[in-house]
Amino acid sequence: MRLVGALLFIATVGCTNGDTPPMANGRQCGATLSAMGTFAPDPAATPDPNGTGCWPAGTWTYQMAIVMNDCSPAPTFLPQYQVKGVQTLDMNGDPVVNTFTFLTDPGSTRTILKVSEGGSGLCEGEFDIYSADGKTVTLMKPELNADNTVTGDGEYAVYSTDQWPF
Repeated sequence: MRLVGALLFIATVGCTNGDTPPMANGRQCGATLSAMGTFAPDPAATPDPNGTGCWPAGTWTYQMAIVMNDCSPAPTFLPQYQVKGVQTLDMNGDPVVNTFTFLTDPGSTRTILKVSEGGSGLCEGEFDIYSADGKTVTLMKPELNADNTVTGDGEYAVYSTDQWPF
């Protein structure tokens, strides 16, 4: 019992030094976000006859809003973001949506764009934007709903090191 009490005392003293523990990966601050917008389907795109559910061919237009923030100054976002999903044919001639373009900044080389079936909507996008130095990351997760509205969430974070994965 003495050994357990002594270890508990040491652990307690070691954890109460008053310093703020560093966040993972050099994270300095962050914000949680919400997404809201609309989806305009591409009228020329035809869904895969073998598939169901997610069919993201068209333009995703949405806004991001701060839900919670611990960054100072608070992050600012553009009035809207747009991503376009384009239909192409696979090697069998079947339609697939496998090309996404970030229309808000089409020349940006620091984005990762992908869409999958899931989330609380028909399709869930993950549109990640990295600053030029990779230290500011905005992860936007808009979700396409059956009525062509877009809802969802996201995260903003500032890091002390480059987070760009490529």
